[in-house]
Amino acid sequence: MTDPTLDRVRETAAAYAEAVRETQRFLDGLADSTDPSALAEYANLVRREESARADRLAALTEAGLRASSFDGT
Repeated sequence: MTDPTLDRVRETAAAYAEAVRETQRFLDGLADSTDPSALAEYANLVRREESARADRLAALTEAGLRASSFDGT
């Protein structure tokens, strides 16, 4: 049986990595950084990254995995 807390850490880390990859794919295909629709899509991708990052950090903290680079201690 696996530890559900560590499963959550793995899942949230994978979700964060995918959010970053999505932003990278968007930027790879970006032709016009002044296009309002591109700016809106980028803003949405950044929000998704930030949300996924927060979820990942919460899971890491819940699992007792701490590092000064993310928890400020």
